[in-house]
Amino acid sequence: MNLKLIAICLLFVTLASCRKAEFQPEVEGVQVPAEDLTITLNEVLEASPYTLFKAAWKRSTMNSILEKRGNNTPLTLLVPSDAAFIADGMTLEVINNTSPELLDSLLLYHALSIAVNPKDLSERGENTIGISLLENTYIKVKGYDNQYQTDPYFYRQYINVSGNELLINGKKSGSAAATLAKNGTFWPIDHVLKKPEKTMLQALQDDGRFGMYVEIMTKTDMLWDEAMMGAVDRDRFPKGLSIDYNYLVFKSIFAPTDEAFHQAGFKTVDDLMALNHRNPLPYFDWDTYEQVGTGYATDTLLAMHRWGRLFKEKDGWGPGDDNPDSFYSNDLNNKLLSDYALTTSGYTGTIPIMYMPFDFGKNEAGQVTLKVKSSTHSAATIVEGDINTLMGPIHAVNRLMPPKDFKF
Repeated sequence: MNLKLIAICLLFVTLASCRKAEFQPEVEGVQVPAEDLTITLNEVLEASPYTLFKAAWKRSTMNSILEKRGNNTPLTLLVPSDAAFIADGMTLEVINNTSPELLDSLLLYHALSIAVNPKDLSERGENTIGISLLENTYIKVKGYDNQYQTDPYFYRQYINVSGNELLINGKKSGSAAATLAKNGTFWPIDHVLKKPEKTMLQALQDDGRFGMYVEIMTKTDMLWDEAMMGAVDRDRFPKGLSIDYNYLVFKSIFAPTDEAFHQAGFKTVDDLMALNHRNPLPYFDWDTYEQVGTGYATDTLLAMHRWGRLFKEKDGWGPGDDNPDSFYSNDLNNKLLSDYALTTSGYTGTIPIMYMPFDFGKNEAGQVTLKVKSSTHSAATIVEGDINTLMGPIHAVNRLMPPKDFKF
């Protein structure tokens, strides 16, 4: 073993034996990474105790992939422990019988194209978007440099720290200290990360808890098509929740469970359709060639579950642009989002900016709550957050969140 490997071995042993009083972080609650900027990530990996990750790495073609990318290009490796691999069924025997191509996919998903420093995360507050090296060649996203073009889709990891805990996509992922090497960061984690396989729409349809939500939005889309006969378009429910022309938008939503509708007095979708009929339904007047009416009561009832953007204002050039809203549960707090602008002021700069409509909190169980500002309706609780999809997280909520003046 060369001197560098001996040094890094001693570094791991030292870190494991340090008592809290001997190893105080520079910033309270933040992990202090071990640092040896003369050692490469490969050398850190080789000297580490993570035998199954090493076995997968050696059987894969990762070294060739990274060599083509550039050995000095920054990188973060999220390294599951042996216990995590075994819990996931990835024993040494399984790894040795898995094709290098499949192992490449697994390891690329655990590799980020930036070098992440835990201290930097703590100072940012919000999640840092780590773009993984794993690409889905069937999906495109809006161009970063030119929004009129598209870029390839690379899977994302939204990362942050809370105390000594690493958070990945809103989930606790271990408290082991990272190691900073000269070409990136080596960060142990306590579970194997699973890439999302479904769009938001597929996840909502397959879950089983959101049947009324999907059905009422689908029915009102159909009702609109029958009434307007193609003369007036409508932003249909699947827009942004599915892949259109191989194009995807990153986002998050608050999906009401069937129980949320029941709690509000709606036992069936027919009850929701009856709510729509309390006002005259929109239609297209073929004599005047104009749309009469604007939408359905259930559109307004459920608008806040997609950040309330149904209510954004327009001018002759259209509405303002949407700012990102792909927020995992650890981002959902007033300190970070209270004054967040969900839309811009538009092409002319004259449209009122739409700011965050929610007050966030936590209940005694530590669950995130959200309440529409100035509303008399009770706060909703996120009963399951961070249901990961290709677009971003679905947060399941236990109550409907109507606008402040809505009656039902």
